[in-house]
Amino acid sequence: MTRGIAGLLCLCCVWSSSIFAQGFTVKAKIKNRGNHTTLIAYQSGGKYFMDTSFTEKDGWIYFTGSVEEPVIASLVIRDPSLNIKRGEGIIPSPSLSFFLSNDEIIITGDAREIYKATVIGGKANNEWATLKAKQARLTGMEWAATRDYYGAKKKYTTEEKVEAVKQKAAEQDRKLKLRFISKNPASLVSVYLLTGLMNTLPLKELEQKFNTLSEESRQSGLAAGLRNKIEGSRATAVGNAAIELNKKDINGHPVTLAALKGKYVLLDFWGSWCGPCRQSHPHLKSLYEKYKSKGFEIVGIAQEQGSDLGKSRKSWLNAIEVDGIDWIQVLNNEDVQKFDVVKAYGVTAFPTKVLLDREGKIIARYVGDSEEIDRKLAELMGK
Repeated sequence: MTRGIAGLLCLCCVWSSSIFAQGFTVKAKIKNRGNHTTLIAYQSGGKYFMDTSFTEKDGWIYFTGSVEEPVIASLVIRDPSLNIKRGEGIIPSPSLSFFLSNDEIIITGDAREIYKATVIGGKANNEWATLKAKQARLTGMEWAATRDYYGAKKKYTTEEKVEAVKQKAAEQDRKLKLRFISKNPASLVSVYLLTGLMNTLPLKELEQKFNTLSEESRQSGLAAGLRNKIEGSRATAVGNAAIELNKKDINGHPVTLAALKGKYVLLDFWGSWCGPCRQSHPHLKSLYEKYKSKGFEIVGIAQEQGSDLGKSRKSWLNAIEVDGIDWIQVLNNEDVQKFDVVKAYGVTAFPTKVLLDREGKIIARYVGDSEEIDRKLAELMGK
C-alpha cells in the first residue's frame, strides 16, 4: 500500500512538472505603471505576438503562454510622457528585453526606467543578469543625453555632442558583449549579443566569433539571423558575381541583373517603414541625376513589414510616389517563398547598398547612407 501511494505521488510530481514545462508565466511588479497599456512582444513559431492580456493580483501582473524555444521578448509600457516628441514623430523610451522561455520569469522595476528592471527566471536570464545591469547603465547614459538634447534642459547643445555620448556608450557595450561571448560560448545570451554586433563586425571576425559558439547555440532558432547573415555576406562578398534577382518591377516586368550588364548598378535595400532609408532618397536622387547618362542604374529592393501582401504593396507604392523615386523598384515580399533577395544578400540592416561593376561583380557594400558611395562613383565615372 505504501509503495502504491509513493508511486502515485511520484507520478503526480512528474505530471505537474511537465504541465509547467509546456508554458511560461511572466510575473511582473512595475512601479508607476498607472493605467498605461502594458504588453510583452515576441516572435515564436514564425508569428509575432503583442500580448496585452494579463491578470492582476496583489500588485503583480501575470502573462501566460508558451514558446517553442527560448526567444527574445520586450516588456513595453506605453506611457506617452516617457517618449520624446520630434516633429510629427516620437523617439520611444527604451523598453526591457529579456529571454522568454517556458519558465516562471519574475520582473521587478519602475516604468519610468523599465530598461533597468531586474529579471529572474530561466537559464538564459540568470546568465544574462551578470551583464544586464552594466548594459542598463549605458542605455541610461544614451537616453539621458537624447532626452536632455531634445527636451527643455539643453545640457547637450549640439547633436554632435549627443552622438559622442552614444558612441562612447556603444563602444563600452561592444566590449562588454565580446567579453561575455568569449567566456560563455554555450549560452543563448551569447547568440543574442553576437546578433546585435553582426552589422558592425567585419565578416571574418563575425564568422570567427560565431564558430566559437557551441554547436547547440549555432543551431538554435535564435541564431538563424546570424547564419543567414554569414552565408549571405559570404556569397555576396566583394569580388563575387552578384546573385541574380529574378523579381518583377512595379508593372510586373522581369528585373534581372543580366539585362543591366554594361552599367554600374547600385542595389538599394530599403523599406517604406525605414526612416533612414527614406531620408537617403534625396541623396540617391542626386546621384542618379548626375550619373544616369554615364551608365549608372539603381535598383530599389524593398522589404515591407507584415504578412499582408496587399498592404505591403500599397505601402511600398505610396512611398515610391511620395519620395519621387523613379528608378527600377522591386518588392521582395512578392514571391518571397520562391526567392528571398534580402536573405540571399545577407541584409540585416536597412538601408544596405551594394554596388556592382559593369560585369555584374560586387565592388562595394555599404550599411546606411554614406559619402563613400559618392567617392566611389566619382572614382569610377568621373566627377
